[in-house]
Amino acid sequence: MRKPGATTYGALCLTLGLAFLTGCDLLGLGPKKQSSSQNQPEVTAAPAASEVPVSPGSPVVSGPLPSDALVRIGNWTLTSEDFNTRLNLLKQQLPDFKENDPASKSAVLDELVRQQLLVKEAEDSDVGNTKEIKDAIEDFRKTLLVQEIASRLTKDVVATEDDARAYYDANKDKFTDPITWHVSQIVAGDESTANGILVQILQGGNFAQIAQAQSKASDAAAGGKLKAFITGKAPFDAMQIAISNLDTGGVSGVFKGPEGFYIVKVDSKTGGTLKSFADLKKDLIYGLTMQKQQMVILNHLKELSEKEKPEYNKDLIEQVVGKLNP
Repeated sequence: MRKPGATTYGALCLTLGLAFLTGCDLLGLGPKKQSSSQNQPEVTAAPAASEVPVSPGSPVVSGPLPSDALVRIGNWTLTSEDFNTRLNLLKQQLPDFKENDPASKSAVLDELVRQQLLVKEAEDSDVGNTKEIKDAIEDFRKTLLVQEIASRLTKDVVATEDDARAYYDANKDKFTDPITWHVSQIVAGDESTANGILVQILQGGNFAQIAQAQSKASDAAAGGKLKAFITGKAPFDAMQIAISNLDTGGVSGVFKGPEGFYIVKVDSKTGGTLKSFADLKKDLIYGLTMQKQQMVILNHLKELSEKEKPEYNKDLIEQVVGKLNP
């Protein structure tokens, strides 16, 4: 998975600049659809507009405008090839961008000219030598280097459909909708009374009516009905255990709980559906690929750390950062 490079970053800046300076209508942009990161188009780094590095006071390039140059500002020249490259990059960033529309192309050209005019003014005024700009450039340089190294380390690291299937089969509980339980309860003050109530129920007594008449719980008037809950979220653990193997209509045995001795009935339960592998395959492959790539990078970092042996000032780190893990 290739990481965006400097040219892509420039295209994104250009995108934002166009939206700000010319408005989206001129570019023919409409509402965007959300897409996951694994579906982003691969961006191939391409050369930026032709430019000779300059410093304040450098002589301006003179002479006739080259035949393939659309515009020249000082030492910066935008060729037709450079321009078409920018259009292609914009198309990748903004699928609805009309790269063949004259108005859109004119807007891109105008924005590139505006951008370069401001860049030249900044260079001529020595803005680029401020500490803030130099630090930002250095941070961006480091980011690109790290992205490139990570890209090289992981370019062939991908999860397969077999990997995804194995993970799915071993973790089906993660891909199953939780069961929602609708339960009624009867609470008695002692075990003997609870056992007598259970006999009445097993002999065909109506659970709700018995709850209304004999339960000492606050929900007795409602037939003992509890608020619905999902697996793992029962009012207390013993109740979850008591109903775990019951089907709809099933009644538990007597068990002890916070307010006395309980009997519960499963009025209904919904959910518990396993999502199909076909529906999850794409996301599983992407997620497992990310895990594999992360592990490759972490292992590489471990090797680098053993090789380079970073030196830590533990006392100062504890003062500035906090106590280090052993």
